[in-house]
Amino acid sequence: MKKFVSMFLAVCAMSAMSVSAFAQQAGAVNVTSDQAMKLSFGEETFNQMLLPGETYTYPLYLEGEDGTLVPLSDELLKDVKLRAEKKGGKSAVASFQVEEKDNLYQLEVKTQAGWPTEQTEVEGAVKAVKRSNGQVVGTAEVELTVGYPTIRDEALSSAKADEYILVDNSAPVISEKQFQQLDRDVNGGKVTFTNGQWNYRVRISGQEAVNLLHNERAIKEVSSKFEDQNFKYVSFPGGPSFDFTGTLTIDVSDEMEEFGGSFYVYRYLRGALEKIDATVDLDEETISFETKNLGRFVITDREIADGTVVDESFLPETEQQIEIPSEQSVQQEVSARMIENQDYRSGKSEKGNPKTGAEDYTALAAAAASVSILAGAVLKRSKR
Repeated sequence: MKKFVSMFLAVCAMSAMSVSAFAQQAGAVNVTSDQAMKLSFGEETFNQMLLPGETYTYPLYLEGEDGTLVPLSDELLKDVKLRAEKKGGKSAVASFQVEEKDNLYQLEVKTQAGWPTEQTEVEGAVKAVKRSNGQVVGTAEVELTVGYPTIRDEALSSAKADEYILVDNSAPVISEKQFQQLDRDVNGGKVTFTNGQWNYRVRISGQEAVNLLHNERAIKEVSSKFEDQNFKYVSFPGGPSFDFTGTLTIDVSDEMEEFGGSFYVYRYLRGALEKIDATVDLDEETISFETKNLGRFVITDREIADGTVVDESFLPETEQQIEIPSEQSVQQEVSARMIENQDYRSGKSEKGNPKTGAEDYTALAAAAASVSILAGAVLKRSKR
């Protein structure tokens, strides 16, 4: 893991002293064009990987010749301003800037939300710049890694004995190279991944990297729409897709009594519920179904009509309805645009880009309908 490395242009024009004495002296410093500031991130090693969708802050310091540190504040900057610059790995970072909090300065890094399978190296710098002439008088270089940890190779060894591979959210990514080794270990057979509450058995020959991050958080749009029903949720936010159809088995022992032994399974995708044919094993207290795509799954004790729309924000901006034309009706052209998918990468679509976690959903083409005056139906835009 790469660390932050502080690169300094010159030695600060201050005498060595204790931290408290240094702070008092530093307050009187007024950096001129021929002086330089020794910027520092202190003793921070920065060996922790930055997870997507999170915010991280790193305090900035002024460092003396003897290594003493003073938190960077307005009193120490005088005619100098701070500037943050990104050099590499920009796609993994949503925001990279210097922030002031309680009159102290820190670097704030917000990582881009998502579920990538690859780790991205991010490079940047914090610079102290003279307000009068734009001259850089201090620099602290930044090198970060953004992404999810990869599962340990040792955790995959259980597959050789046809045992379950435990997947933990602390290291949810399985790389393409690891899949290749797994495939050799099982001689082209199947492997079973589990977290203790679910398991997924699938053939992994030629499999690309996947992110098996998982949770059982409630989907509030579903729960609020059907308040009189019981629900259990199993979600894979990275929407991992496999080349072969596998079997997902979910433990419902805790829900058996509450659900009365009645289970209906749905995939929640783009704001709608798609019914899934599932098998209930009352003896084992499990449900299972076949799928290539792991996404957001909803289990309930009462049937819901297949295709029920739960979140209307995913509907096209213009809906369409059918009217019966009169004899005077004339041909009318209509079109509808599908909004960009903002849901999990899963469902009936093809496999997305495993390196970024982005789904390559293709927008539906605009359709024009031409109908007969006497026998057809005319499609007409409805008001929202």
